[in-house]
Amino acid sequence: MEFLDLVLNILSSGLPCCLLALGIFLTYRLLDFADLTAEGSFLVSSALTGVMIYNGINPWIALICGVFAGILCGFITGVLNRILRIPKLLSGIITMTASASIAMVIMGLASDSISPFRAEVSFGGFITKGSPQQTIYSLLYPWNEVAPGVFMPPNPTGDLIKVGVMAAVVIITMMAIYFFFGTQYGMAIRATGMNERMAKAQGINPNITSIVCVSLANGLIGLAGALYVQEAKTVSTISATGYLVVGLASIIVGEAIFGKRTFKNWLISVALGSIVYFIIVNLATRIGLPTELKSLLYAILITIALCLPLIKSGIKKLINVFKRRKAEAK
Repeated sequence: MEFLDLVLNILSSGLPCCLLALGIFLTYRLLDFADLTAEGSFLVSSALTGVMIYNGINPWIALICGVFAGILCGFITGVLNRILRIPKLLSGIITMTASASIAMVIMGLASDSISPFRAEVSFGGFITKGSPQQTIYSLLYPWNEVAPGVFMPPNPTGDLIKVGVMAAVVIITMMAIYFFFGTQYGMAIRATGMNERMAKAQGINPNITSIVCVSLANGLIGLAGALYVQEAKTVSTISATGYLVVGLASIIVGEAIFGKRTFKNWLISVALGSIVYFIIVNLATRIGLPTELKSLLYAILITIALCLPLIKSGIKKLINVFKRRKAEAK
């Protein structure tokens, strides 16, 4: 049972971050766009989804609105860069900086808020069957009556359903990404990232393709934020802190371990990299790593992942030297 709890904990943390990593991957790898909007779109999406659920709106509608919030953040970054000619790095920083204030305004829309601004919204750790504050997970729970008027899902069934819904969303999204980037317009976006001048010569408008890709990427990050907040049941202005690093680390770890031979393999590698990343983090926590040292662990993981090609090359050289000496000895 303890092992099952560990697996479910890893998956419930890692699966939303698969979408986060895929969103960062689209701009960072395909478009060669150094986009720092990720934490901003994650936060705004989480805030909007959380507030809508807090106010009793259907969680699936809240999730879709969260995705569009992420798309809007990406669109703003794309316009700042491609239309207003602000450098890529600064465009993302501007949107990310503004996101904290925007999120506080959104959270101020919670039904019981007495201020137009709010730094945190929680919609309870205890959801009953008749509660207006439902998540996409609780809608599917096989509720069992354990006390008069009180309904709770049996454990670990609730956690299994939660992970199953997340996995389904991630798989469907990955299939949609793979299909889209195999279309003519998807290939135009990839061509823009590879060689913008050549793409322009082929009649592609790099401004439009860049804005579309950045918007799509941040829509994926918004989806990750919407899934996260419905699992955590709380959102605050610091909820997204560090998730940009998590996404980048997932990309680097996945590429280093699983490779990037084809586009499909590349997508799967990025998604699996997120799971591997959270396996390492959870194991480190289990063996007693203090929370204060997690940032150091993140930095070490990224460094090791970046050095993996060099390490692999060194191991191959050692093996070849060993084989050559063994042959000479014979």
